[in-house]
Amino acid sequence: MTSSTSDPDAALDAGTLAYLPECIALDLGLAAGSIQAPGRGGVPSARAVLGEAVTDPEGPLHELVNESEFGEGDPLLVIVPGSPDDERLAKWRDAIWPRWHVVALYTQDGWRTKRRTMHGSAEVGKATQSCVVLAARRTSHVMSPAATVEKFDSNAQGWDGEPGKPGYAHFRWMRKFVADYGGPIAANSSILDFGCGAGWVGIEAAKQVTGAQLASFDPSPEMVRITGENAEREGVRNFTGRTGFGEAPPFPAENEPPYDVVISSGVVSFSPDVEAWMDGLARSVKPGGQLVVGDIHGESFGFRRRRKRKPLLPVRELNAQDPAHVREGLESRGFVFHILSGYQLTWPIPEAMHVDATKWNGVLSPLFLLMNKGGAGLGRALNHALAPCFDSWVMSFSRPR
Repeated sequence: MTSSTSDPDAALDAGTLAYLPECIALDLGLAAGSIQAPGRGGVPSARAVLGEAVTDPEGPLHELVNESEFGEGDPLLVIVPGSPDDERLAKWRDAIWPRWHVVALYTQDGWRTKRRTMHGSAEVGKATQSCVVLAARRTSHVMSPAATVEKFDSNAQGWDGEPGKPGYAHFRWMRKFVADYGGPIAANSSILDFGCGAGWVGIEAAKQVTGAQLASFDPSPEMVRITGENAEREGVRNFTGRTGFGEAPPFPAENEPPYDVVISSGVVSFSPDVEAWMDGLARSVKPGGQLVVGDIHGESFGFRRRRKRKPLLPVRELNAQDPAHVREGLESRGFVFHILSGYQLTWPIPEAMHVDATKWNGVLSPLFLLMNKGGAGLGRALNHALAPCFDSWVMSFSRPR
């Protein structure tokens, strides 16, 4: 079942539900191992693995999965009998990661089937068994260029932030914190926003100095369009936008010089090939140039708690890179490290901000912003000694001449 849709969850509906009850009826009667469930109505077959056949839920399930039988977009169904709680399901999710990413859960309670994804839950059919089915896709498919472009395009407006909404001041502060992190930028500098999203980090950097030349790229044409509009609105006149991926960045193109300042915020966790991504990043910085890199911190208290309790997570949370790994990779490519710190306080701040925005109309937003500013300042002063207390990290480097 090959699909290039940006929402791999939705792509499972027509195919998985066509044979999901059949897979369960066939597989729950087996003592162990796996079966090949036949396709029906023109739907390709899928591999169904009986989860409880593996004695250690934290061990890999790869030995039960013959990946050569799958097309790139075909789903893997991991069937866990009974009524396992979310923490146990999270262990099964981890057992097939990183080759497979769980995109949907189907809970059968003996009379109905309920489907749960990152976007919500709904009753989708009848059932005769009691079990939970983890529907997974190859991680390479979920993070493929086509899926990434479509996902980013469809989410572009929501990721831009909306002035006047609760939390918008915090949204802009975080972008400015990263933009300012490398220190003063010289006049007339060339600046590259390496994976720009809605463009705010690069725009905040360009606004610091006169004569800045801002280049921004993103896989999503819609994101690049929005970035151009935001740059013009903010008075950044010398702007160029292109589409592309960090593993093969469109800036600098052949015969173009590298950049004085390169900033990449919230990008590396989306990369399916982090080494190639760091190669692309390194090529974009000129000798004597500045580099700032930031992303989510998968080992923060909050993210660790989410991984333990939530079986369904965005793929980038599971793919989050340890800043030590990124630092080591960039130092091996000739960069000189300067400083590392966190800038987004972890749990319960994000949850509290969400409740404040949805139920109290943002009345506590100024307090949460003050707390995050204070926490980021303290974290920087202590050189990341408080690392687990932050959901995001940022580092600055320079490239020797």
